[in-house]
Parts: sequence; structure tokens; C-alpha cells
Amino acid sequence: MGYATIFMGDTNMKAKEVLELLKISRPTLTKYVKEGKIRVTVMPNGFYDYNEEDVYKIFMKGVERKTYIYARVSTPKQKKDLENQIELLKQFCFNNGYKIHGVFSDIASGISFEKRNEFFKMLDDVLAGKVERVIIAYKDRLSRAGFELFKHLFRKFNTEIVVVSEVGNEKLDSQEIIEEIISLLHCYSIKFYSKRKIQKIRKLLESEVFEDNSQESRTDTDK
Repeated sequence: MGYATIFMGDTNMKAKEVLELLKISRPTLTKYVKEGKIRVTVMPNGFYDYNEEDVYKIFMKGVERKTYIYARVSTPKQKKDLENQIELLKQFCFNNGYKIHGVFSDIASGISFEKRNEFFKMLDDVLAGKVERVIIAYKDRLSRAGFELFKHLFRKFNTEIVVVSEVGNEKLDSQEIIEEIISLLHCYSIKFYSKRKIQKIRKLLESEVFEDNSQESRTDTDK
């Protein structure tokens, strides 16, 4: 079916988005609505919004959805650890009857999203609706600070994240969280945010973290 332009985040989709995703004509879209295959919501301006769930049911019909494994280490010195991580994931898939369609791995720190080329190749397929599940060894292999964000995003495209082990670095440094968020902003929003805007966001995040830490300190003192 190939790659498609996906517009994410809304429960409903605009007609243009549906036509691009399904690669159909407007008469065919009207036919799907009349047949009840796609539910619509009539907006105050008289235009239709199309139910996202119904659209994706049609999009995924007849498509074999894939199982991917993703592994990551921070430095080249950990290459052996990366190999062990991949073997662990392959064994997990074998034990659970999962057919592996793709193996993706990166050597990059958790906050260096711009260096995680394999991750973004995998993400392209997730956003194209091609992936049923992504299997990782630990949550922080995907993201330390943003795991729940990715979990929510993947769910939008009916992709589950399977974590083999809950053991990991649960203690997050405030500065590391800030750097990871900024790294994500650079990767996803560099076209829309100027350097000044990103610096402003960084200062806002730092001030919020400082305020949270101050409140925790006061709470500990009051005990």
C-alpha cells in the first residue's frame, strides 16, 4: 500500500485526509458513508468530519501488520550489550510466537533523537499504520522521559508497545528530562520553532522543574 500522509491526534478526520490516506475518489468516499462503512459528524459549517476508527479499519483491511523489535545502547563500547539485547528480544518473540518483520537498533544516548536513525525508520512505519507491535527490552530503550507520550502516540495507530522487562533506570535527572524534551522538539518541530522559541521553552521547563523541586524540599522540611 506504500506510505501515506497521516494526520494524527484527532478523533475525526477531514475529507482531504481520508482521500489521501485511502487513495480513493470523493464519489467512493460518499459511497462508503452511504453504506455505513464510515460514520460522519456534521459540523456547524455543514461539512463532514469522518470517524478516524472507521477510516483505519478500511485502511488496514487485507494488510499484514508487522512485529518489530527495537534495541538501543548509548555508546559504541556497549556494542556487545546491543547484540545481547537483540538476542533477548528475538528469544522473547520466539517464546511468544511472534514473527519478526524488522529489527531496528541505534547506538545513541536517550536524549540524542537526531542520531537515532533506525528509530525514525521504524516510526515511519508505525505512523503509516503498518505495525501491530513494537517490542523493547526496557522502557528507557525507547525513551526515558517520553515513554508514556510514545505509548499514547503508538496507540493512536493501533500499535502496542511490549516491554520485556520492567527493570530499568526509573530515577530520572531533571536536566536529562529537559534535554530529551528539547531533543524531541528539534526533531519534530525544527521547521516551526526558531532557536529563540526553543530556548524560551527550555527556560520555561527549567523554571517549572526548579519550582517543583523547591516545593518538594519545603514538603520534606514540614514533615
